[in-house]
Amino acid sequence: MTPLRFIPAAMALLLLVGCTGPRIVRSDLNDLYSSVEFSAAADGRDLRTTVQGNPFGTSGFDQVVTQIMTGTYVGPRTRFTTTPGPTANRAYFVSVVFNAQPAVNPFNLCDRKTWTTAPAMRPIVVRAAFCVAGREASAVAGFLDQSTGPDDPAFIDLIRHLTIELFPYKPLLGVFGGL
Repeated sequence: MTPLRFIPAAMALLLLVGCTGPRIVRSDLNDLYSSVEFSAAADGRDLRTTVQGNPFGTSGFDQVVTQIMTGTYVGPRTRFTTTPGPTANRAYFVSVVFNAQPAVNPFNLCDRKTWTTAPAMRPIVVRAAFCVAGREASAVAGFLDQSTGPDDPAFIDLIRHLTIELFPYKPLLGVFGGL
């Protein structure tokens, strides 16, 4: 067998190894979403964030998730929190659900339902939505094949990527002559 026959197998192995990290598989923006709207809702404020499900069974999991989200740069200085203070604008919130059973569409997360979740399910499947007046402005779905806990770098990357996709910079077109 010539060495050239190993190249396709080696390339396939590299592709498989590269697929073990977190993946965002769906990211959608509704007409309600704009960076200006997000900034008005969250800059210098608490942003109420509900976290349902706990794929690791660890205490304080929802706080870990919101801390990772808060530490992820998305523009406005936002404090994602499950216990918002008086700075929070009640018309806006974020809903995050891990391993919903049955699976839930991220667009249905703004109705404030309590979802049934499967704690130990792998891969970890997460769905999130940024909600404006009870309707989704943006929605994201992602997964992570394996993770050892909420402090695992792969899990942290999943939450960071989810946050960035949930709150992308989207300039207003036509403002300032299209600049």
